[in-house]
Amino acid sequence: MRGARWVPLIAGVFAAACATAPPPKPAPLPTRSTDTAQYRKALENAWAQIETHEKKPVDAPRVDVEAAASISIPDHRTIRGALSYFTTDLKDDIQESLLRSARYKTMIDRVLAEYRLPKGLAYLPVIESAYIPTVTSRAGAHGIWQFMPETARDYGLRVDWWVDERADPERSTRAAAEYLRDLYSQFHDWPLALAAYNAGPSRIQRAMDKTGATTFWDLVDSSVIPRETRGYVPTFFATLIIASDPATYGFRLGEPADPGVRRVEVEGPLSLAFVADAAGVDADTLRELNPFLRHGIAPPGTSSIRLPAHAAETIAARARTLKNDDANVAVCAYTMRKGDTLRSLARALGASPSTILAMNGLDRSDHLRRGDSIYLPVRARALGSLLENAQAWVSVHKGDTLYSIAKRHHLSVSELCDLNQISRKHQLHPGDKLRVGAPRALTAGGM
Repeated sequence: MRGARWVPLIAGVFAAACATAPPPKPAPLPTRSTDTAQYRKALENAWAQIETHEKKPVDAPRVDVEAAASISIPDHRTIRGALSYFTTDLKDDIQESLLRSARYKTMIDRVLAEYRLPKGLAYLPVIESAYIPTVTSRAGAHGIWQFMPETARDYGLRVDWWVDERADPERSTRAAAEYLRDLYSQFHDWPLALAAYNAGPSRIQRAMDKTGATTFWDLVDSSVIPRETRGYVPTFFATLIIASDPATYGFRLGEPADPGVRRVEVEGPLSLAFVADAAGVDADTLRELNPFLRHGIAPPGTSSIRLPAHAAETIAARARTLKNDDANVAVCAYTMRKGDTLRSLARALGASPSTILAMNGLDRSDHLRRGDSIYLPVRARALGSLLENAQAWVSVHKGDTLYSIAKRHHLSVSELCDLNQISRKHQLHPGDKLRVGAPRALTAGGM
């Protein structure tokens, strides 16, 4: 997807700026969810308002085509409109995003080079996410490259209850590079590939087939693609123009820096809170480095987490055994016993059946049986008492039936019969006792 020919900085202007002021630091991540929502809303407004800015003059020289080393930047009214909007109404937001790009610029450039893609694509997250890994759009796109779940999985990213690699900056960048390369191979044109990245390749191809259009700009004129997409491509090129020569437009870039982070393979389930304590690292820092661990827990089996380089060796030395010492991880292995049901376990834990299914990669068509090993969302040391408390018994009263008792306790008749080892034809008598909770049965494998 989008190959923007990113224009190098004008050496003299950049050198003068560096001589008079220290390199700017990357902007901090927003601390409130409203910051992200406001940025996304501002971008949507930008896409909607481009036409109102198309004819406004931009007091800046045109980009030198020779300097646009990676992608040819078209001269189109919508790009001029986007540039006008970005250098006025949205200037503060674009500036903050450009500064934050320094956190990831070195890594993104390296990946783009591996895939032989234009360097200008490194600025695509400016209009996607402002380089915030935890951003989620209203449509469900997530991460700095704003992948939808299905596309993310198609390109090898893990998206489940435990992990969402769309929020892993490096792995999502590799997936984005592969996807962009595929889109360019399909359309042989960066504006069309960029449009396909935003709207989906099938939608763009259908629009081209319907109108006979051969360029993205033809599609803009025919208005057969969504307004967001009609604005998306121009805003990318406007961002690229600004990034190519920030001083001319009143912007500045952060100095790319090595974040000093290493990946370490660990055995899970393992909580980041325990890892932080073992490594002597601030827990919030570790969570910020690993936004792809959705619940702050490395999943069962072998997986990698990101650590400050100075703490990596400490954790690597204990990577295989750390989980055995993590008594506070809010996940426990459990072996199903006779009488257990998904609903009875969920009720005992105060969880939803859908959570237990998601944790174990199951759906409602899967049937759990005696002897099956599953994970439950509870600390091992708390599981026993929760299940013990769930061993509720009720007295049968006049007029009670198996159906009425089961319904009152959110059970099926079959579940009630299984819990009490009776048949559906069993005759009830006032004063009889019936179990309505599963008996305790715990196997905390390795926890």
